[in-house]
Parts: sequence; structure tokens; C-alpha cells
Amino acid sequence: MMGVKVENIDEFLGKPVNDPYGRRIGYLISFYSDSDGNVTSLEVSIGDFEFKQFPIDRFRFENGSIILLSEWEYNAVLTENRLERLKKRIAALEQLKTNNEVPKHAYEEYKKKLDEMLIKIKEDAKAVKDMLRKRLYEIEDIVVELEKCMTNLKVSYMGGEIPEKSYKMAIDLVRKNMDVVLLEKESVKRHLERIEALETRPEDVIVKKEEGSITQESKQPMQVVVLEG
Repeated sequence: MMGVKVENIDEFLGKPVNDPYGRRIGYLISFYSDSDGNVTSLEVSIGDFEFKQFPIDRFRFENGSIILLSEWEYNAVLTENRLERLKKRIAALEQLKTNNEVPKHAYEEYKKKLDEMLIKIKEDAKAVKDMLRKRLYEIEDIVVELEKCMTNLKVSYMGGEIPEKSYKMAIDLVRKNMDVVLLEKESVKRHLERIEALETRPEDVIVKKEEGSITQESKQPMQVVVLEG
């Protein structure tokens, strides 16, 4: 997300913090910043008994609302973006080589750097996929618990132990929570599938060229700067 300045954070202090699925996490109670006035992290009160600091990159500010991404979702998005960007760089470099638009020494140096980066990103992706699978198991446990809760309510209602008004209020809450949990489950699965798809996607994809003819000047070997990190 774009950087947040100290002068822009005051309007959010005291406001509720939700997750991307609408569940209330807590309230924004403070912030931390560097010497340049850039907000680096936010303090959130969770319930009335826990206070936790989260890095600013985990937050989204949408239409006056504060959204806090879970650790698994933040890392999944980060990994997807890195994988996609690196795959595009590799494809672009191979296209340049095919078109004889890059010197051999520059190609080999840059290719080595990209290969090293890809190995590191795939190692990180493995850890993220483990995190996603763990969350899926946790969600399955939550679903089982909600199903038991729903069954118990139905039995008690049909057995005449609780009135209809109380039953409807309780069952609606359980169903609402079930809908949200299943929504999160689908999101976890989508991220897992996307990361796996990016890992296995061939790198020799066609890189779209800009429209228009290529001049003789543009066909000359181009200077390539090897990026560190």
C-alpha cells in the first residue's frame, strides 16, 4: 500500500478495525512513525484485554474503513506479486536473448541473478503454502464446531426447550458466522491455487511488444543494469 503520513492517520484513531470478511478485530488506538513522519505500524486493541502492534503494510484503508489483513493473506498476496513479477522478468530476458537484443555477458549475469531470486522466492512460497494449508485445517475445525452448534439449537428448538424468537436469533448468528468462515475458506483455496499456478507457469511466455515498428536503433544491443537484491 502507499505510505501513510502522521498527519493523515488522526481521522482513523478510535475507529473499528475489521478483517476483509467483515469480522470485527478491534479498534485502532495508536500509531508509530519514523523520523520522516511515515507511519510504520498501528496499535490495535483486540477485545478489552489484548493490545497488538501490526506493520502498516498489513492495513488497507477503504472508504473510511480500516481493514487488517491476516498474516496468511498478507504473505500470500506478497508471494503472488513477487512470483508474477519475477516470472515476467525471466520471460522478458529470454525474449531479449531470442531477439539478440542483449549482450551475452549481460544476459548471463542477469539470468544468474534472476535464477537465485527464483530459488529464494520458491522457498518462501513453500512456507506460505504451509501457512495456507494450516489455516484450511483450522477453518475445517471451525466449520465442524458451528455445525454441532447449529444441530444442538435445532434439537433444542424442535424439542420445545427454547422459544422460537430465541432460536431464530441464535441460528441466524450461527449461519452468519458459517457464511463468513466459508468465504474465508474459498479465499484461502484461491490463494493456494494461484501460488501453485504461478510456480508451475512456463517462463517462456510471449512478452507483448509495444505497438509500432521497431527502428534499427532499437535493435542495437541495449544496456542492462544488474539489480542487486
